[in-house]
Amino acid sequence: MLRLNVIEKGELDFTSPLILVEAPGKEARPCIDYRRLNKITRTKFFPLPNIEELIEKVSTAKYVSVLDLTRGYWQIPLSKNAQRYAAFVTNFGTFKPLRLPFGLKNAPYDFSRLMASILKDCEEYAVPYLDDVAIFSQTWEDHLKHLDDIFLRLSNAKLHIKPSKCQFAQAYVKYLGHLVGQGLRTPGELKVQFIKDFPIPTKKTQVRDFLGLAGYYRRCIPEFSVIAAPLTDLLKGQNRKSTVDWNSSCQNAFEELKTRLSKNPVLYSPDFTKPFIIQCDASNLGIGVVSSQVCENEEHPIMFLSKKL
Repeated sequence: MLRLNVIEKGELDFTSPLILVEAPGKEARPCIDYRRLNKITRTKFFPLPNIEELIEKVSTAKYVSVLDLTRGYWQIPLSKNAQRYAAFVTNFGTFKPLRLPFGLKNAPYDFSRLMASILKDCEEYAVPYLDDVAIFSQTWEDHLKHLDDIFLRLSNAKLHIKPSKCQFAQAYVKYLGHLVGQGLRTPGELKVQFIKDFPIPTKKTQVRDFLGLAGYYRRCIPEFSVIAAPLTDLLKGQNRKSTVDWNSSCQNAFEELKTRLSKNPVLYSPDFTKPFIIQCDASNLGIGVVSSQVCENEEHPIMFLSKKL
């Protein structure tokens, strides 16, 4: 980071500790613990893009490119005043970041606001989500024009992309945990495999983690909330970190959600020139609805929604 001119050494009055965060199967990575600073920082408000809306937009296209900014946060300079408070201490001395570091509570909002301003007035063919930019078009000619426009905007903003992590002019792309394109979307293979390999939870925090992972794809799973009911029941009570009473109902729900996702469910983009089919169902446990359309004499699901009662 010193060599890349991302940080520099200095003596400062306010510092946060540098810690190592371990993750299963991965090397420990250094992180700055900004909890004390974040607690006294005034929260900024800028709406992060709605992931579902982004996926729906991008999945309709015939040609899609996804650009990845090289170390996106590190391309954003910090003001002198921000550098003072974002400093961190290590065994090797005290350092201050010259570029936007991870961990600051307002970093995602500042970065999103910057990207929104750079891509202003091109929402019909390009959308940002943090350091990813998706460009989507219905024709090859339009896609080339759209790419040129976005490249020019990024160049004017002095932002750089990492070509090895970009996807250019594809029919299908990996985007926000999904495989999307040609009017289709399906859960990403790596994400599904991670869910399939998730061990049986023994604590509430682990149950919450699993439901968060699986729930990201709840629109792909009919009756998700009803199936997951035994697991959500485990989260009742005020002790958020206690152990859970895992029983056969929990195990069945756990395995059923994994099985449903393993079948690679596919959702279709809505065609607003055609009629929609809305089907509802209810039981003592929950309610559910599916939105679908008929295309070439075959009914295709657009989304599944459900709620536990």
